[in-house]
Amino acid sequence: MKKYFSIAIASLLMAAPMFLSSCGDDDDFIPDDNQEQVMTEWIEPYHEKNSTPDDVKAYMASSMKNHHLVNETHSTENVQLAYSTKDINVGVLYSFSTVSGSLYSVIDTELTINSPVVIDYLLKHYSLVSSNKASLQYCFTTQDKSMVITTIKVSETCFNVNYSFVY
Repeated sequence: MKKYFSIAIASLLMAAPMFLSSCGDDDDFIPDDNQEQVMTEWIEPYHEKNSTPDDVKAYMASSMKNHHLVNETHSTENVQLAYSTKDINVGVLYSFSTVSGSLYSVIDTELTINSPVVIDYLLKHYSLVSSNKASLQYCFTTQDKSMVITTIKVSETCFNVNYSFVY
């Protein structure tokens, strides 16, 4: 019994540093609430109705050079292009219909600390429909009502900007 007890204590002593270090709040990619904003200007992801994957790839290569294509999936329902930055929490997901081949949805994930820059941009370029600042739930539309842009907080560190086309 003493032998098993000694092994158990030794195992706990070896595991404790690994466990304690993984539970710390010193993750480099999660910003501290007291940090200043990371971005000063936001670049909208590509969001032209009826665009093709090639249109998006060309735009991303020329205008959003800090984003890299990390995955391209083809299924019977849709085609998706997933872009990400060096920060694993930030990226853009484009969805295309396999029937028409055109873009129908864009989801841009951004850091919450950058939300004032993003929301300010959206307020200047679109019509505000509704807002809830606490949950970062905003709804915007284009003047012709052909597109709806919504934002929502998805975690303490990230929020989404969703572009949906109205047909």
